[in-house]
Amino acid sequence: MLFICSKCSKQLDIQSRVYEKAYKEHNTCLDCRAKHGGYREGAGRPAIGVTKKVSITLPDKVWKEIEGKKGDMAMSAYLREFILNGLEEKGERS
Repeated sequence: MLFICSKCSKQLDIQSRVYEKAYKEHNTCLDCRAKHGGYREGAGRPAIGVTKKVSITLPDKVWKEIEGKKGDMAMSAYLREFILNGLEEKGERS
């Protein structure tokens, strides 16, 4: 079966079973079709703030306590919540 791409005019001699799976509902060849991924306005996880990398040194006993309290939360999520709650309690955050 002859398929002609409407975008690049490439002519492809393809088997009917390939046509049924990959070309039947399209008028462009695989090379001319939009690729998945890449930047798209409004796509992705919404930002919750500014990311700053820090290193914190604490006694092993404190790390073990944090590990026990955070449960299945990610460390960054637990520490973020801990800090924000602490600032709220002191009235330093609105």
